[in-house]
Amino acid sequence: MISLSARHIASNLRTNVLSSSVLTSSAFAATRRTFFTTRCIQLPAAASKSASTTATKKTTKKSIATKAAPKAKTTTEAKPKLKSTATSKKTVERLLMCILICVAIAPKRVPKSEQPPSRPPNAFLLFFSRLVQDRRGDIKTTVDTQGIAKEAAATWNGFTLAQKQPYYNEVEVLKKQYEEKLHDYWKTASPETVRKINARRKHDGRNKIHRPHQENDYKRPNGPFFRFIENFRQSDDGRAIQQAGATATGRGAVNVAREAGERWRAMSASDKAPYVEAYQKAHTDWQSNHPSKSA
Repeated sequence: MISLSARHIASNLRTNVLSSSVLTSSAFAATRRTFFTTRCIQLPAAASKSASTTATKKTTKKSIATKAAPKAKTTTEAKPKLKSTATSKKTVERLLMCILICVAIAPKRVPKSEQPPSRPPNAFLLFFSRLVQDRRGDIKTTVDTQGIAKEAAATWNGFTLAQKQPYYNEVEVLKKQYEEKLHDYWKTASPETVRKINARRKHDGRNKIHRPHQENDYKRPNGPFFRFIENFRQSDDGRAIQQAGATATGRGAVNVAREAGERWRAMSASDKAPYVEAYQKAHTDWQSNHPSKSA
């Protein structure tokens, strides 16, 4: 009897141990134990947590909406910009007042009769002015003047030196007349008028005019070589070099001076004699007017 009861108890113990082992194996199946970590039991999430998370999301959305609502009000209420327009009007009024004050303070213009003579135009501008005078009836807008200017430039570039020579000759005559008028002007111009002219020119951003240090009649004469260069510039060869413009050797004026120097060195003493005699005569006249100065 004792042996039968012992066997019955042992069988019950075996069944209890097996059931407990099955439960523990199912609970720890999701976890994995390594050498560095301990075993952690992962239990299934409760359904109440998901509901709480959705409720918290809704509350956060409501709070965000309530926070964003005042911003929408500020965007719709854009009326305070009227102050900026008022300030802009005030600044414009101040600028206009400053402009009026500057105009009132600006020095007056000197009459044209008291101003120095204007410089003569070059050959192309002289040709262009004659063309505009001939076709004055066709000019009604600025576009017409631009078209005439393009046409004048094209015809001028197509001219030969013989066709341009009359304009060059007329420019030389105008230059001599300008020098004579300027010489007479500085004889009669008072320092007060020159001061007024310079004040207006400074206000307009232009260069001042200055009285020459010495009159043209008493200016030191040029030497023989410079007299030759002046004649060479007015010759056909010199004008052709100037019309060629800038080249690899330099600008037109530099090329003219270089060619004149080469020709001057190649000239004989008899060829240079007229320029030397003209210089000596002009120098003796200059010395007679300036006895205190020597050559």
